[in-house]
Amino acid sequence: MKFAYLNAEDALRLSADLRSVEAGLIRTLSFDTAPILQAHQLYSRRTACLSGYVFGHPSLGDGREIMTSQLIYMDTEACIARTVNRWYRLGHPAGTGKA
Repeated sequence: MKFAYLNAEDALRLSADLRSVEAGLIRTLSFDTAPILQAHQLYSRRTACLSGYVFGHPSLGDGREIMTSQLIYMDTEACIARTVNRWYRLGHPAGTGKA
């Protein structure tokens, strides 16, 4: 059995994103097309991830409740999160009474 959680191309893309964040270059990254995750909350399965209602995802319908892939980076002040698969813009957190 062969199992790969992250392929080399995805690892390089993720590494480049994290290097930009660590270098303080968040503003140079494009978040304009990143999906918005409303009612987001930190959730734990065997690894940290986020759950919430997604809008603007390239393959999931708007308003669908999802759990993301593994959470790699999150900055609630900048309202962004990076999972293994993509960036998310963070809308309001869960429990604020907004849908």
